[in-house]
Amino acid sequence: MLTVDEFLRQYNTAASGSDFLSYMEHRIEERGRRGQITECTRIKHVTTWRKVVEFARTLPLNKACLKDGARIPVLPFSSLNHKFAGDFDAWLKKVHKSCTNTRSGRHRNVKAYLELARRDKITFEDPYEYFVNTTVAGKWKALQPDELAALEQYYAQTKPGSTHRRMLQKFLFSCNCGLRLGDLKRMGETKVVGQLVELKVHKTYRYDEKELMLPITKKALRYLEDSRAENETDGFFLYTDQYTNRALQKIADWLGIKTKLHHHIGRETFATEFIRRGGKVEVLQKLMGHKKLSMTMKYVHVDEAMKQAEIDRLDALDEAA
Repeated sequence: MLTVDEFLRQYNTAASGSDFLSYMEHRIEERGRRGQITECTRIKHVTTWRKVVEFARTLPLNKACLKDGARIPVLPFSSLNHKFAGDFDAWLKKVHKSCTNTRSGRHRNVKAYLELARRDKITFEDPYEYFVNTTVAGKWKALQPDELAALEQYYAQTKPGSTHRRMLQKFLFSCNCGLRLGDLKRMGETKVVGQLVELKVHKTYRYDEKELMLPITKKALRYLEDSRAENETDGFFLYTDQYTNRALQKIADWLGIKTKLHHHIGRETFATEFIRRGGKVEVLQKLMGHKKLSMTMKYVHVDEAMKQAEIDRLDALDEAA
């Protein structure tokens, strides 16, 4: 049956089939309305769309149409050739001074809507066929084992229902399971069976993806159980990201933790500790929800102690031979 939403989707797709900018705009709006992407993701995609619009204005012989009193350029699918990705990348770097990882995120967003256009049977040349979308290791650092232990000890001493205890429940849960921030915020919607968490991973919203069953450690599960028991919520008590980051850094200062503390490094800490304790990187890749192993390794921070431990292990094997 042809629903109103499906009619509008087909109508807008057909109407924007020759213009990528119009197509991308309609698809972002549609996916946000249907809940296929979160509001945070929708905002990021809109920001990328605006960057592509701005870039399109610089292209020669570009036509423009009037929309809401503003001149919006047209970027026909037929104009997307092998030079587009490289030119867009160079423009982001020169005009907006965008770093490598920021540019990589813009390209991933554009590629996502190009893939949707292919699914909608729009034919065009792949502008990313010869473009390598690179990323570099971020500046975030994982907690050292003694720093993580200090946080765990501080948590055990905090009063149930206090702000710091609530924040650390979510943060230490992340340090022990590696879920993304978006997934942590949606823990109230997930089903926990034993040590298995059933969820649809935040960054893999697709029409054809099913919910995943991910195992979590007993320690991580205890933080979730504490939150449910103390806060009368199915997931974690949520504060704004900015407020959480400020509070976490205050805790770090009080405890003498040198690593800069914010909600994102829980994932880095889990990955690093997993490898430190002898975990297999291919298993870590699945736990982290990465399609490429190279992305997983960006979360693993090999320190001097880890290097020395591996050399000591090799020495022990040689001595035993």
